[in-house]
Amino acid sequence: MLIWIAALHCEAKPVIDFYRLKKSPAHRGFDLYQNDDMCLVVSGIGKTSAAAATAWVAALQSTCASTAWINLGIAGAASHEIGSAFWVSKITCKSTGQNYYPVPTFSIDFNISACTTLDQASNEYQPSTLYEMEASGFFATATRFSSAELIHCLKFVSDNQHQQSRFEKAAISTLINQHMETIDKFAKNLQLLNQQCMNLKIDNTVWQSILEQARFSMTQQAQLKTVLGYLLSQGFDAEALCQQVSQRTSSREILKQLNQIRLDQSRNL
Repeated sequence: MLIWIAALHCEAKPVIDFYRLKKSPAHRGFDLYQNDDMCLVVSGIGKTSAAAATAWVAALQSTCASTAWINLGIAGAASHEIGSAFWVSKITCKSTGQNYYPVPTFSIDFNISACTTLDQASNEYQPSTLYEMEASGFFATATRFSSAELIHCLKFVSDNQHQQSRFEKAAISTLINQHMETIDKFAKNLQLLNQQCMNLKIDNTVWQSILEQARFSMTQQAQLKTVLGYLLSQGFDAEALCQQVSQRTSSREILKQLNQIRLDQSRNL
């Protein structure tokens, strides 16, 4: 399952129209649009709303073997051209200073930038980052249900220090819609990676060996399965991985070490 999170309906509209997603009349917490292999949630503005929507839809899709995520929306920039599109390589929460790092595992056809998540809109631009209001809440929550290589943010510049945004709905939809072919290519690559994670079977002996080392919650088991699946898909030996985490006695430490192995591997791609 591929899940899209967008703050505004005008940001979501290009995706809804492109994939012909249908609004679900059965769900009232957030507006939900879906087809057989993807869904989109309109969260509302802000990191708290994005986090709530992400947790809400993750609960709805809890029976999925593996879930991939895209947060899509507008952002401000110092000097980038209006309408330019970016894949986010680093997310910084302005209020907490916490950093998050999405992991690229396939070719990225977008420009690449860091972004800073603000609690309130601001026109005080810095040259090294995009500004928006949802990514940190989205990413921090999504990593509770999937590993980082399956969680991504795509941002589209709607305003800069020379041209302030008026948040005109039609203009925002048009701005994102002009990138839909590239967005679709990215989404297909992500779906393929997600399918590989689902199809890769983890040897039960290996699985039980790690589970016996510590107490894993159901959420942590899902995270463990995803990161193990990814590492095995990249050619890592299952017994060697077990050996590397054999001295860890807490589920958090085991997941942290496996995710560090994954991060080190992705940096060498």
